[in-house]
Amino acid sequence: MATTDDYGQGVSISALTDAPNAATLGQNIANAIVQRSVMRFSSASARAAALAGTSAPVEGMVSWLQDTNLLYVYDGSSWVPQSTETMGWTALSSLGSYGGGVTASTPAPRMRKINDHGTEVWEYEGAVNISAMNAATTTLLFTFNAGHRPATGRGFVTYNSSHYGTRLTIATDGKLSASVPAEAGNGVNKVWLDGARITNPAAT
Repeated sequence: MATTDDYGQGVSISALTDAPNAATLGQNIANAIVQRSVMRFSSASARAAALAGTSAPVEGMVSWLQDTNLLYVYDGSSWVPQSTETMGWTALSSLGSYGGGVTASTPAPRMRKINDHGTEVWEYEGAVNISAMNAATTTLLFTFNAGHRPATGRGFVTYNSSHYGTRLTIATDGKLSASVPAEAGNGVNKVWLDGARITNPAAT
């Protein structure tokens, strides 16, 4: 067989001088192509069983595990999960309930969940309108349903209509609250969620 394909990927090509053997030809081509495509396995253990001995993984191999719904790349020593969305951008209204006097603003407030190379990340964007938010007090903006609540409370600083920073907190009971400094006054009527990001939330 000729040594390789035109792209240098090691896929053997039959030569005219090769003895006719359809089984060998098919097997050689299939093996070369499969290990260079996205291989699918039911689990990590199934992958380990299939890729053992002479079929051991090599750097650059890509696999998809059906139990975790994640894409992995072999870096030469281990399978590294790649970034993937586990929950696409979803309107907050589908994930819980707004506090009194709080409504969706523009851009629409949303949340998504991703797996970033093995780290679970929750991200937020958009803004909410507030009918009355007094400075130096805490205002309940939203309460997330179970499954969208972090195991430990988290805090962030975001932007608001007063041009002062807003302190956002998300508690273990799912309550998303906001507060602004006294300098902001009582006229704050909009708070942005952009920039709020939770890593390893260990959802409850």
